[in-house]
Amino acid sequence: MAMETEYAQVQTEVIDRLVLCGGLSETCRLSEWVQSLAARYCIDDELEFAIHLCLEEAVSNIIRHGYPPGTIEPVTVEFSCPREGGLMFTVEDSARPFNPVLEPVMPVLDTGDELTIGGRGVRLLRAFAHVLEYDRTTTGNRLRIGFKDPRLQALMSTRMVSQP
Repeated sequence: MAMETEYAQVQTEVIDRLVLCGGLSETCRLSEWVQSLAARYCIDDELEFAIHLCLEEAVSNIIRHGYPPGTIEPVTVEFSCPREGGLMFTVEDSARPFNPVLEPVMPVLDTGDELTIGGRGVRLLRAFAHVLEYDRTTTGNRLRIGFKDPRLQALMSTRMVSQP
């Protein structure tokens, strides 16, 4: 999927938010949340898979590698639609700086033609997301992971207007 970086300039209203505070055990809540969004916005199975994969990879890496062992810090995921047919997930944390946009992709095989351990997350994010943007904030990291679905164009417009 081609990566784009124009979404940062678009101001949008957050439609839904999930705050995870319980370590890796919270990723089941993330799965349920993505499923509920997919049902609510008629997101097809292929796109739901890509969204879930990218969000779980980002969130689990923050929990495992961003925070000191034994600490439980919040990770916030927000859902918005910056433009018709576009879905944006913003992941924020207060972990140490990590910019997956600039991180080099690790080789799949090492010098002995053995599979390497680690380094798959950045590759997955870049392969499945249409947009990947990073900002270092005053309190931590902000990663925007965007997806395009032209089928949602009319549906999103209708549902956005009809929400109370």
